[in-house]
Amino acid sequence: MERSNALPGIGDLLWRISANDDERAYRLLFERYYASLCLFAKRYIEDKSTREDIVQDVFFSVWEKRKDMAPQVSAKNYLMTCVKYASLNYLRKQGYAKDYMDKQTVKPPMYAEGADELFELQELQDMLEKTLEKLPEEYRLAFIMSRFDQKNVSEIAETMGISTRTVERYRNRAIEILKEELKHFLLLCIF
Repeated sequence: MERSNALPGIGDLLWRISANDDERAYRLLFERYYASLCLFAKRYIEDKSTREDIVQDVFFSVWEKRKDMAPQVSAKNYLMTCVKYASLNYLRKQGYAKDYMDKQTVKPPMYAEGADELFELQELQDMLEKTLEKLPEEYRLAFIMSRFDQKNVSEIAETMGISTRTVERYRNRAIEILKEELKHFLLLCIF
């Protein structure tokens, strides 16, 4: 089966990079995961510039070793594992490994329950944006002004030129649709 030249999906990126030397897929992978991986590296490394260097090195390594990668693996899991081991190697080389372990015992980070929350939050945000794009314009506007712009019903009604009752109906309908569309993702996050 031949793959199309359309913008690659996140799950398809490693395959495109490995099989086709696809620089566009590589850039998309970097843009999608760089910030989250820098935040993930904070579990191990306090210094921001060191974390950024480690994550950049991981991405450099992905490009350099692209022909040896198993493209069917999850990009997220692969990158997280690479950042974890690169961070631990850095600590080992710097002699900080014992200090790190002592620190984690005394005061674990608030996100110590699982690093996946960082990525799940990004994925949820992406899904929310995609779902909002599918809503009828009036539902979307009422929801965005209410939830993101913190406007009250009267302000929204004035801006949209409709009654407050209509604003409430639009906003409530948008919430119902979002709950329905995102329920499967939210259940996956729980488990």
